[in-house]
Amino acid sequence: VNGTGIPTTLPVIPYQKLTDLQFLSKGGFGTVFKAQHSDWRTTVAIKCLKLDSPVGERERNCLLKEAEVLHKARFNFIIQIFGVCNEPEFFCIITEYLSNGSLDQLLHEKDMYPLLAWPLRLRILYEIALGVNFLHNMTPPLLHHDLKTQNILLDAEFHVKIADFGLSKWRQLSISKSSGSKPPEMGGTVIYMPPEEYEPSKSKRADVKHDMYSYAIIMWEVLSRKIPFEEATNPMQIMFSVLKGNRPDINLETLPFDIPSRDILIDLMTSGWAKNPDDRPSFITLHLSLRTITFQPVNSQIK
Repeated sequence: VNGTGIPTTLPVIPYQKLTDLQFLSKGGFGTVFKAQHSDWRTTVAIKCLKLDSPVGERERNCLLKEAEVLHKARFNFIIQIFGVCNEPEFFCIITEYLSNGSLDQLLHEKDMYPLLAWPLRLRILYEIALGVNFLHNMTPPLLHHDLKTQNILLDAEFHVKIADFGLSKWRQLSISKSSGSKPPEMGGTVIYMPPEEYEPSKSKRADVKHDMYSYAIIMWEVLSRKIPFEEATNPMQIMFSVLKGNRPDINLETLPFDIPSRDILIDLMTSGWAKNPDDRPSFITLHLSLRTITFQPVNSQIK
């Protein structure tokens, strides 16, 4: 039992132990800082819920339970959660700090990364699939439901660490407590959202196939190094286009001929973004196919 009176396995980290805060980014959930833990002598990332007023006890307990689920999801390709900072005016999750930023930066900051070798791209796709498969096989299954390249972080050797899974309550609370406007990444989220989620009905069960659709869009982005639906000017345009059956372009200009096992990857991707969730493969099926491609001899992958 921690200071809140609820049982938890999650360490509580005092705010005064976090020093040298440096702003990293801002999103729908709040603000991310890089910091030093004064006792551990190590760099950490802290995700702070942005609140105009203190968090109520019920909301706080809800968020703590959510963070505890993250704490149980220990796996190579999942970001490690160290604990929470749980104080009246300062409520945040403390995680490992990942020095190479996000997959979004790796793919789209072409001045910094002019060339990305195919073996690295395939390994990233393979590791994302392994990470999500692990989440789906937890008891009960943990559904990410916000997979996007900004949430795929990379360590010092460009291995994948999936972040921001199961944090939906954080995002909802942060948005409801702020100005009431939509989060700035709304358009980004719609890109990866399956069409059945555009009008979520209360009777519809939460589905593992949501994550597969998001993964297929990420796959296209990794192979093309382009932004999906880049020509759209607002989220509604993307939604209308997807509902009509449109998906990102898979021609040779967008997905070049030199992609290793190009036809297999395109088959996996197009089945992953199928309109009917039942037609999308499971992550275990995807993983088995990707494993064969990712670990074929290096000299057969490099042109």
